[in-house]
Amino acid sequence: MANAWGEHTYGEPCRECGFSWSTSLAASIGVVAGAPSSFAVVLAGASGRERHPALGWSVAEYVLHVGDNLRIWAERVAGITGGDPPRVASYDENVLATARAYPAVGLHAAEWSLGTAARDWVDVMRAAPPDLVMEHPERGAMGLEQVASGNAHDALHHLFDVRRSLGR
Repeated sequence: MANAWGEHTYGEPCRECGFSWSTSLAASIGVVAGAPSSFAVVLAGASGRERHPALGWSVAEYVLHVGDNLRIWAERVAGITGGDPPRVASYDENVLATARAYPAVGLHAAEWSLGTAARDWVDVMRAAPPDLVMEHPERGAMGLEQVASGNAHDALHHLFDVRRSLGR
């Protein structure tokens, strides 16, 4: 199943982070599995409060977002794998950030959250049937590979944002 939402939204490859939307399911799983350690390396010595003037969130807030995003998509895939209907809801990451009070969460907590979310996401994606399809209200029909590449892109793109925020 081909879904070109990512290419249309960010370009092929992504205009900012260079992610290619032709990344395989296995490679996307590898990206997410490695995300906690990739972030840890970049975050060494950071407070979490650093912020790039052109971006909306602090470093810790981006880490929280990546963890939340992985958790939400894992929940969706797990539900469909278990027999839930394939239609999923969208969510507004800014409303979620407000509800979770992102600015009040420390960097260590954010990194822990990302680590647990990434491990759970990897487990869910490996257990999901390869022919899984979900229907997203904005993105349309998405196969497992498109879900995985979208989530891998989110992790890499926000790692890029964190690097920018830290001047690295």
